[in-house]
Order: sequence, then structure tokens, then C-alpha cells
Amino acid sequence: MIQEIGEHVYHNEYVVCEPAAGDYVLHYRDRGCLVRATAHGGRGADAWAAGDEFDLPHLGELPGAPERLVYAFAIDEARFWIALDDAVAVPEGFTYEAINWLRYAEPAELLFAAVTGSQLDRWYRDNRFCSRCGHPTELGPRSREVVCPECAKITYPKICPGIICGIVDCSEGRERIVLTRYNGRTTALWALVAGFTEIGEPLENTVHREVMEEVGLRVKNLRFYKSQPWSFSDTLLVGFWAEVDGSDEIRVDHEELKEARWFTRDKIPLERTRDRVSMTGEMIEQFRLRGREVLG
Repeated sequence: MIQEIGEHVYHNEYVVCEPAAGDYVLHYRDRGCLVRATAHGGRGADAWAAGDEFDLPHLGELPGAPERLVYAFAIDEARFWIALDDAVAVPEGFTYEAINWLRYAEPAELLFAAVTGSQLDRWYRDNRFCSRCGHPTELGPRSREVVCPECAKITYPKICPGIICGIVDCSEGRERIVLTRYNGRTTALWALVAGFTEIGEPLENTVHREVMEEVGLRVKNLRFYKSQPWSFSDTLLVGFWAEVDGSDEIRVDHEELKEARWFTRDKIPLERTRDRVSMTGEMIEQFRLRGREVLG
């Protein structure tokens, strides 16, 4: 998944330090990140066989230093800063590439850095003014926060909890799973039921509510799978397996979904077999390969 960056170590603690020429700079514009593509692959039928590779700019490569740099995080010994300037001087060979394009690119640690940085960048830009009194905010001097100097309101980064649920039916010798496709997506890959947790709602209740709303099924025997930061939507995703409870008749919410169907293991589409980014892709592939074993 996107946070799995091999032997590299992600350090998300805020560090008070000065930027150096060898540090990475993250700058975002029009939903794109400033990168240098070092290899271009073909899309083809398998989006995860793209072969795209990229690099991020170091501070010393920029023709001019950004005026508003804020420390983001480190991976191993490499430090990453976000430039909050509306525009920066673009080095030769660099351009802005869509964050969604980066989902298919290597190396994994820079992919994770670029996507995670985009979440922080949105948060800083969305909180330039105090939500309580409207006064311009200031960056916290020693931690990741924005502070209102007028009313003293402190705002911390936003993380929205959400769930992904693999709904399976392993009764009476069956091994099948519910896959869905969203409405209004440019690339409508098969996915699992997912949704955000509402105020006052435990994660388990989110599973029951989202499954009922999207596909009209009742589920039981929830089992935690794993969690995943998903910076594309400011989300911390929590994955569950669940067994269908009672009727297996799917009733699709067509405002949310284009379609939803039961798939036996041998009929599961292979479009996500090389999806190394999303928990949806990993869970679908786990069920395709292991079937009922995913239930423990």
C-alpha cells in the first residue's frame, strides 16, 4: 500500500530546523506536484504497469528560494519542506504532474512523500484565516499547527476516519465477494464498499451503515484487516472483512455507485493484481488468492 516504502523509515514528528540545499521541496499547483519525470511508461490495459519514474526538486536546484517554507517530515535522513508560496521558480526539466498520475510512479518513498505532502499543503492553505474570527493565522513556531493571534484558536491537521469493507459470502461452499464501481469517475475500477465515519459513530457502525446504504446488505462477524493513511481525501482508512447476514440480494444506491455485483474468486477482474497503492486493491487480491482464509 502507499505507506509501505520498503526499508525506508518515515519520521512525521515536527522538527525545528533550517532548510538546507540538499533538502527536498514540495510545491503544489492546480492539483499537481512539482516533479521531474525521469522515465515514462505506457498506460496500456494494466494501469499499474506504467513504469513511470520521477524525482522531486532539492532546495539547491530551485532558481530562487521560496519565501514561505514549512517543515513537513523526513524519510530516512532526507528532509522535506512544503513551499506555501503561490508560485516558485521552476527548475529546468521540472513540471507539475497530477497527484493521481503519481499514484502509478516510482520510487515508492517519493510517491508517499508527494502524496502525504499534498494533504499538509491543502491543510495549511485551507487555514490561512481563522474559522472562528476570520483573522489571518500564523504558523506555529514549534509544532505543526496554525494559530490565530487575535483569538488564540489553535488548529491542527485534519484527518477524516473512514472504512473499507470486503463483504464476502463463504457459506455452503461459496467463495464470493461484493465489488462496486463508483459513479462519476474517469477511471471506474472495481472497488469495495467504503465511506466516511459520521460524528458520534463508531467505526463498526460505519461499516453497517455504509454497506446498507450502498448495496442494501446486512453484514455480521466484522474482522479488522489493517489501516491505511489515504492523503488523497485526508482520510485514515480502516479495513474490515464482513460476512453477509441474511439475504444476498444487492440493492444498489445509483447516486453513489454505477454498479455492484457478487464475484466468485475465479471471476474477479484482474485489473488490480498489481495495485501496490490502495487497500481496496490489496483486499480484493487477497480474497482472489486466498478466499475464505481471509476470515481467519
